[in-house]
Amino acid sequence: MISTDKDSEGYRKMKRRYIALKVILTSFGINLTELDIIKE
Repeated sequence: MISTDKDSEGYRKMKRRYIALKVILTSFGINLTELDIIKE
């Protein structure tokens, strides 16, 4: 995602999937704050 233009359709799709994955993993009790390298 870092090498993709933030205004592109591909970036928006990847970001939606990324957020959904984070929600799923967090609901299982996995802490992702230390692993999250994407800061906006």
